[in-house]
Order: sequence, then C-alpha cells, then structure tokens
Amino acid sequence: MVVETLDRANLVAVQTPQAFSAEVLRRAHEGAPDATDDAALVEALGLTVSVVPGDPDNLKLTTPGDLVRLEMLVGR
Repeated sequence: MVVETLDRANLVAVQTPQAFSAEVLRRAHEGAPDATDDAALVEALGLTVSVVPGDPDNLKLTTPGDLVRLEMLVGR
C-alpha cells in the first residue's frame, strides 16, 4: 500500500557496489548489527558516507536471473 509519494526532485538513485576500507567494514560488521546495507552500518559508526556519480550500465548481480540478463547483454 502506498502511504506517501515523495517529491522526486529531491531524490537520487543509489547504486552498488559500495566501497569502504576493510578496516571500516570490519568495525561496521562487529557484533552482526542489523542494517539494510554496508553504508547504513558505516553511518551507525558515526562516519561519513560519500556519494560519487554512478553509471546506469553498472549492473547489480544478485540473483541467478541477473546473471541471465547479463549474459544476454554480452551476447552469450
């Protein structure tokens, strides 16, 4: 159910991968805290997460279906 429609002029798309130093990621994951992604864990440490420009061709490969789509794109 839609409970609110946000003004899209104030939104940006965020892509993965997210990149952090190994030390920061280890600290962020200590104790297996609950979060939606690494950026949320790093923010919970009180650290700043920077955003850099992305590319729509940067495909996220998470499921077997994503791999099938990638193979179609590269002509396999």
